[in-house]
Amino acid sequence: MSLTQDSGRNWPRERVEQTARAICDPPAIADLLAAAANPSPDEVRDILYEAGRGRGLTAAQAATLLQVTDPSLREQVKDAARQLHERLFARRVRLLAPVCPTNRCINECLYCPLRRSNSRLRRTASSARDLQREVTALVDEGHRHLTLVFGEDRSGIHYVCDMVNAAYGVRSGTRRVHRVDLNLNSSHPEELAALAQIERLGTYHVYQETYDPETYARLHVDGPKQDYAWRLTCHDRACEAGLRDVGLGVLLGLHDPRFDVLAVLIHAQYLLERYNTAAEVITYPRLLPVPGAPVTRDTSWQVDDEAFGFLIAVTRLVAPVTEIVLSTPATPEVRRQLYALGVSQVSVGSLSYPGVYSADGDPEAAGSLRIGRPRNLETLVYRMCEVGFVPNFCVECYAQIRQKLSDDSRQAERYPVHRAAANSLLALKEYLLDYASPETQNVAAGIIQEELARLPRKVRDATLDLMEEAEAGLRGQML
Repeated sequence: MSLTQDSGRNWPRERVEQTARAICDPPAIADLLAAAANPSPDEVRDILYEAGRGRGLTAAQAATLLQVTDPSLREQVKDAARQLHERLFARRVRLLAPVCPTNRCINECLYCPLRRSNSRLRRTASSARDLQREVTALVDEGHRHLTLVFGEDRSGIHYVCDMVNAAYGVRSGTRRVHRVDLNLNSSHPEELAALAQIERLGTYHVYQETYDPETYARLHVDGPKQDYAWRLTCHDRACEAGLRDVGLGVLLGLHDPRFDVLAVLIHAQYLLERYNTAAEVITYPRLLPVPGAPVTRDTSWQVDDEAFGFLIAVTRLVAPVTEIVLSTPATPEVRRQLYALGVSQVSVGSLSYPGVYSADGDPEAAGSLRIGRPRNLETLVYRMCEVGFVPNFCVECYAQIRQKLSDDSRQAERYPVHRAAANSLLALKEYLLDYASPETQNVAAGIIQEELARLPRKVRDATLDLMEEAEAGLRGQML
């Protein structure tokens, strides 16, 4: 029996369409936004008071915040998000590196330079050994958390599994990868079951790109990704296969960002209610002009820096404990603002082509696709510490927190903030001892002392004891 036949038996077209309608009802979303137009200051302040409790907001409340246009009210929304984010994440920002094992893709997405019809792009796919060279280069720089990014490739799920296992298999002295996430296209149940067998697999990310069916159809003209409903229901299949960590996202700039952000937040609530699985991560890449993809120059729905920050703030208030990822370029000042508003993860580097990190890749395979400027990890660590944020290398504590929150992920008061903060400081200390220059160690020492002072005495004393053990050479110490 073929994969398609068996998947069709488990997920017949009728079920796909029915589930897609349950996830996203475009007219209903439009009605929510229309009903929320021109909110009064009192309405907004009442919602912000509710948001401050850290238990999330309803779709109607989210729609109201998204419709705020008054500059002073928008600033009040941002202030509320800053306060909540500070309370829950304590200025921690997790660092991850995207890695592109292959640039092969059979889809025809008009905004993407990697689309099938781009004959100027030299296609290539990494072997397990190729990938391990890239991963070794990353762990030797201090990275612990990777995201493997795949197009819709005919190599199959076994290739994906091999790449994940190859990444986890890297050892460079005592250095290794601690977490591997996947950015993958919509998968069949049997493929997802194979992924679920991988020990320590991280988040399964699939971005809907846009939740508007008409825009989606116009931009995805051929290939498996052309099927809006099949892609929309991929997280259902992932949850049924046993994958607990799922990530959602939209590409801001394809459609009305208020519609798409509200839709992704409703999708997250759907997953929580149906599967008791909170969307672990939400990512909002922004559409950037790239050669070979003329549609990227359409600025009809362009999201500027202020609007981007506002959308991040609304997302933090609606989904208080969900990780929010910054994955597209931003100036240092804008990044600093986004870290304060709700961003809790940032992609470091570039996924422009296979082999980019090990310097043995082919630049002609890049296709001008970049989700982040290539930058040295230590430079980013230095700059983050300099402006008062904690570069967070602790992924084990991250996984434990998600597990503890799985039973009731909207109860922010149960979020183990102090332990997570302590472990992030321990991981940062290890990074500084193993990789950083004296200049970076000096600037980071200041933020470590500031953050230690915020901890309860018992937690602080235990953290200091473990830091002494790290200075003596022990690694992997956690509260």
